[in-house]
Amino acid sequence: MTQLGVMGLATQYQRNSVTRLLCTLVLSSILMACATGIQRAPSAAPPPAPDMFSAVDRPADQYQSLAEQASDADAFNWRVLAVRAYLQQGDTRTPAPLLDALRRDAASPQQQQAVAILDAASTLAANQTEGVQQQLAAVDRAILPRPALAYYLSLSAELLERRQQPIEATLALIERHALLGGKEQESNREHIHKLLAAQSSLALRRAQNAGNSDEANAWFSLMAILNNQRLQPGQQQWQLQSWSHINPSHPGQVYLPPLTGLVGSEAYQPAHIAVLLPLSGRLAEQADAIRNGILSAHQGQSSRLSFFDTNGRDMNSLYQQVQQAGADFIVGPLLKEEVSALIELGPVIPVLALNTPPYQPGMAHFYYFSLSPEAEAAEAARHMWSMGHRQPLVFAPGTDLGRRIATEFNDSWQQQSGKPAILAYFAGQSSIESDVRRALASTSSPPPAAAGVIQPLGEGGWTGAPEPIDSVFMVTNATETRYILPYFDFVRDSRAARLPTYVTSRSHVPTGEAPMSELNGLQLADMPWIFDGAPQLREQVEELWPNAGLTWQRLFSFGYDALTVIPQLAELRGGAGTVPALTGELSVSGQGVLQRRLQWMEYRDGEWLPGG
Repeated sequence: MTQLGVMGLATQYQRNSVTRLLCTLVLSSILMACATGIQRAPSAAPPPAPDMFSAVDRPADQYQSLAEQASDADAFNWRVLAVRAYLQQGDTRTPAPLLDALRRDAASPQQQQAVAILDAASTLAANQTEGVQQQLAAVDRAILPRPALAYYLSLSAELLERRQQPIEATLALIERHALLGGKEQESNREHIHKLLAAQSSLALRRAQNAGNSDEANAWFSLMAILNNQRLQPGQQQWQLQSWSHINPSHPGQVYLPPLTGLVGSEAYQPAHIAVLLPLSGRLAEQADAIRNGILSAHQGQSSRLSFFDTNGRDMNSLYQQVQQAGADFIVGPLLKEEVSALIELGPVIPVLALNTPPYQPGMAHFYYFSLSPEAEAAEAARHMWSMGHRQPLVFAPGTDLGRRIATEFNDSWQQQSGKPAILAYFAGQSSIESDVRRALASTSSPPPAAAGVIQPLGEGGWTGAPEPIDSVFMVTNATETRYILPYFDFVRDSRAARLPTYVTSRSHVPTGEAPMSELNGLQLADMPWIFDGAPQLREQVEELWPNAGLTWQRLFSFGYDALTVIPQLAELRGGAGTVPALTGELSVSGQGVLQRRLQWMEYRDGEWLPGG
């Protein structure tokens, strides 16, 4: 090749190299220009934070990442969710720094309570149960939103379950149930059922009491029936039908086996009635009066009566004896504690108990009948409302009995009127005038609750009597009534008519005693039997027991009605109205409690005459 040719090739190579270099430089310039002229799109903002105690549905690191990107307000919620997620995954170490940060940042009361709940959750997750109870107790439940309260109750239940307290754990879960929805509620219900299914029927019956919610007592009642291995299939069906009828919307309905038919409303026609009374001991005289009433009512009947002495007897062994005797109905026992003991046994025999215990489980075959002064006070409240009174004053002794009766009146009054009565308590004869003055001046704010001062009850606090006092219910015996009633006339304007005043059987003054004009106009409620009801029966009683006093006669009529009403119990419970009886017009509540409508009479110059 010639020298000229070589030089041409070199020149061409150089040109190509320069071209490639220029292209590279141009392309670099273009890319640099693009880089400086076009901005990078920002990353997407995190979604708004949900409630701190909403359901955990993501891994913990995702919550933590969202917390790092969020604003301060939302970051707190995301960190709470991250801590909960770590604990749910069984990791108690990783969330420690997050918890420290939450403690520093917690500003509002709700955030501070959230940290307190997480502290308890972290301690529980680390199996350090000793301090959890104190941590939970420090939480102010009153300000917790629904999701936080649901989480709090879940922790409480878990702690109680670990402490081998399944009944208490279910109480927490039952309270939690209404705060949940959907699958969470279904899971919570299954947890309740699992815990209770492992308990004995006796333990579940003992767990029922007036301090529980209706829903909790219904859970315990249902599971006591389902867990009772001694029940025959027919007996279990009957009791479950009863439970279902009383609790139609209860969450436990899903655990009922198929039920055939409805709760029977046919009349009880027992062939053998067992009567449980304290026929010996300190109450033998009272029991004898009831026994005589039962025997008198039983005349001409074909059923068999058997009397069992409850004095000093264990209720379990006594109930077994009743079953062995072949009884198919029980009347009694008489004492509250005996009735509660019989309830614990879950009797499969229908029962008409002769007292009303603090808690009355709703069972279709169990009834409660009593002559309690509290029940008479409730009847007085219903009657006074029907008479058009709207602001009664209750004047009662500052004793336990006086306060119980006054409270029962007030409860019944609120059911009628939706507002509380005015309650005033007196201390004794020495201060009665000042006590009456305070009571009648009770339209102002009340002083502290004590004997001799006003103690209004009811929700919402005291705002003063919305209406002037228009009637008085006195919780007094006959002696107290005679002494106190004139003071109400003395303290008020003597020209004003006496406030309509009502009392119950404790204030009964027998007809025939010397007239007491100061009692004129007094309205008294008592059983019709006392006011010469059933004259033919009274003639027989006076012939057989000529020296019987008022107390004996009341107990006699109590026993008489207890036996007479048995065939009508189921019909009355179904809403059949009332039936006339010696102790009053009888009706039965849905819980099986017999209620008496008393006869109201007015005192006039030594006689009791039909009143309003």
